[in-house]
Amino acid sequence: MNDHIAALEHFFDRTFYLRSYPDVAELRIDPLEHYCATGWREGRNPSISFDTGFYLQRNPDVAKAGINPLHHYVFAGRHEGRKAIPPLRDMRARVQNSFRAKLDINPAPTIPDEGVLSAERLSSLLQAGFLDGPIILSVSHDDYRKNVGGVQKLISVEQATCSELSWNYLHLSPACPRLGLADRVPGLPVALSVCLNGTKLGNATPASLIQALVHARPKGHPVHAVIHHLMGHAPEDIGNIIQAVCHDRIIVWTHDFFTLCSSVQLLRNDTVYCHAPPSHSMACGICSHGEDRPAFLARIEAFFTRFTPCVMAPSEAALALWLKHASFSHAVALARPLGRLLLSDSHIPFETGSTGRPIRIAFLGQRAYPKGWPIFQNLAEHFQNDPRYEFHHIGLAHSVPAAGHIIYTKVNIALDGPDAMIRAVVARNIDVVVNWSLWPETFCYAAYEALAGGAFLLAPDGEGNVPVLLRRSAPGQGLLLESEDELVALLATGKLSNILKLSSRQRGYLLAEEGSIAWLRDQREQEMTNRSELLSEVQDD
Repeated sequence: MNDHIAALEHFFDRTFYLRSYPDVAELRIDPLEHYCATGWREGRNPSISFDTGFYLQRNPDVAKAGINPLHHYVFAGRHEGRKAIPPLRDMRARVQNSFRAKLDINPAPTIPDEGVLSAERLSSLLQAGFLDGPIILSVSHDDYRKNVGGVQKLISVEQATCSELSWNYLHLSPACPRLGLADRVPGLPVALSVCLNGTKLGNATPASLIQALVHARPKGHPVHAVIHHLMGHAPEDIGNIIQAVCHDRIIVWTHDFFTLCSSVQLLRNDTVYCHAPPSHSMACGICSHGEDRPAFLARIEAFFTRFTPCVMAPSEAALALWLKHASFSHAVALARPLGRLLLSDSHIPFETGSTGRPIRIAFLGQRAYPKGWPIFQNLAEHFQNDPRYEFHHIGLAHSVPAAGHIIYTKVNIALDGPDAMIRAVVARNIDVVVNWSLWPETFCYAAYEALAGGAFLLAPDGEGNVPVLLRRSAPGQGLLLESEDELVALLATGKLSNILKLSSRQRGYLLAEEGSIAWLRDQREQEMTNRSELLSEVQDD
């Protein structure tokens, strides 16, 4: 390796390069030499902190000269004030993608490649699979068996609970998932993926499903509709299905804020929390979701007016936010937490000072912008060469790049089990978890898992469930901050170490609740008790 290439070593992230470009790893050649020879010409980036394409585009003199952009930056560009990455890179990309997604979305239904079942075939499959018991008609935005997230986790719990009760769990999701609501196009219905008691039966049109359900459903048992999410659906079609099967109760969950806006996290242009302004406001006028919001809300409101459902939220904080901004017709609104944090009585001593090891700081979950991944990544880059800290990501990468010094532990709860994240936090002996969501989390499994794993939680103060969780359940195991600057200062000054020494950290368990099913079961038992008491009174008379 010549001296010029060796001089770039400090600015080149070998781990990042090999993770980002597995074809280079397969060649078994030096990654820095590859970048200098051909990588930069192919538009590859040497680190998360240097954008090759941006540097060449912003500096046409460098591009015209055919100079290795990283070499130019190290020896000249940085001293001349030239930028290595676009200003506000993550935010600008989100805004651009937000408007591009709106332009690219085809609201018309899409026909699934595998086709749809006939009403007769679906009826036969339903009859063969139905148990002799009540039916839960569950609706969400994707196949909960294949995807990972809070909604999918709860649906899995509900299905398991139904299995224990010998109830039927009939789940509907768009056969072709999409953002927003689906348009109703004459002659082109929205195909639904139909899953009964954990087994996919196939795809069906709403009309075929109605015909099959009316014929095949167990007689003499109630049907309860549980709407977890309407994304990708035509709410009018879902309403017709519910009405056709003579539903007994209907529940609408507010897992996020999709009932208030197609921006599910209420992020203006998918970047900044907007506080749900009125749909005719100027704030909506500058947002990619704003133009369609009045029509969107009209369809959601029509669904609520049609059924006057019971509204359920995954936390009191989420319910309060929804009630503040929603004016839809509903029978009752309830907070039904998705889990309960149980902490042990024993405390975890802070040992890094005595052992000399660095404080282990982690990000849990998916590398997603709304979850605060860019904030964590910036923090890790800022303190990359600080021996006091070691940075970890535990969760799923989803092809989102990360700095090479961030230690990655893959965890997929769909494959590894519901408590896999907690076990990983314990196994990695994580001291601190940064949970910097950019929107008011309605529940936030990651925050609960961090606390259950014995980590000290750092989060922004404000709306949402995380501040409430810390104040009520673990006041000595976390700290609410006002800004990112305060977060950086906490590490820079060394105050974090002192706070950890005084903290009362505990480990524990996240006990999953049964969601809608427990409530429906209790309501049914209460009705049966009331009916029995009434019958007894009549007989006594």
